[in-house]
Amino acid sequence: MNRYKIIIEYDGTHFNGWQIQPDARTVEGVIEQAFSILFQEKIDIAGQGRTDTGVHARAQVAHVDLPDKFHAGKIISAMNSLLPEDVTLLDIKMVNSDFHARFDALSRTYNYQIIQRRSSLMRNMTWHIYKKIEKKLLEECAGILNGEHDFINFCIPSESEYQTTICHISESYWFEKEEMFIYQITGNRFLRHMVRRLVGNMIKVASGEQRLSDFSAMLSKDEVIQKGLTAPAKGLCLEKVIYHTEE
Repeated sequence: MNRYKIIIEYDGTHFNGWQIQPDARTVEGVIEQAFSILFQEKIDIAGQGRTDTGVHARAQVAHVDLPDKFHAGKIISAMNSLLPEDVTLLDIKMVNSDFHARFDALSRTYNYQIIQRRSSLMRNMTWHIYKKIEKKLLEECAGILNGEHDFINFCIPSESEYQTTICHISESYWFEKEEMFIYQITGNRFLRHMVRRLVGNMIKVASGEQRLSDFSAMLSKDEVIQKGLTAPAKGLCLEKVIYHTEE
C-alpha cells in the first residue's frame, strides 16, 4: 500500500458535511465509496478536518492508503467518472507513509462571502444581506482577531475536557469583490462553527446591532450563554491547507 495526499473540491449544498454519518450523504462517504469501487476493496480516507453541512471546499485535503495498481493520472480520471458532479478529485500525489492530513497541517484558510443583492447564481455560495453594512467596522472587527485568542464564545466547544479553544490567527481581513464582501481568515486550527460565528457577530457590529467593544470583549471574557449570530453555512468555503513542505 502507498500513501497519497489528495485534494478535493466540493459544493457542500447537498451534503450533510464532510464526516461519514449513518444514513446521511457526506463528502467523505461518497469519496470512500468511489475509491472502494475503483480498487474493489474497502478504502478509508482521513481528512484534515471536518466541514459542516452546507459548507464548501475549494481545496480540502485528505490522505489515503491505496494498492499499487494505477498511476496518479488514471486514479484522477477514474475517480471523477465515479464521483457525483458536486465532488471533484483535483490532485493526488504519493507522500511519505507517515504523512497525516490533519496533524501535519500548519494552517487552514477560509473565505466567507456576503452579497447585498438577490443572486440566482450565487444563492448557494453567499449570504444575502439586505441591511447597510459599514465596511470600516468590519475591518476593525477583523483586525482584533489577529494573534492568539480563546474563541470559547465563537464556537460549539468540544465535549472533551482536553480540547482547547485557543487558536492562533495569522490572517484576518475583509475585501470587496464586485458586489460582494469577502472575509478571509487563516489560522492554525478552527473550532466548530467558529468562522460562521465570527462573521455573524462582525455583521451585527457593522450593521449597528452590536458595539465593537462588545465584540472585542467576547474574546476576553469567560464563556457566555448567548454567543450571538451564526452566519449561514452556505457562504463559507475552505480555500486551502498549508503543510511544512509548502512553506
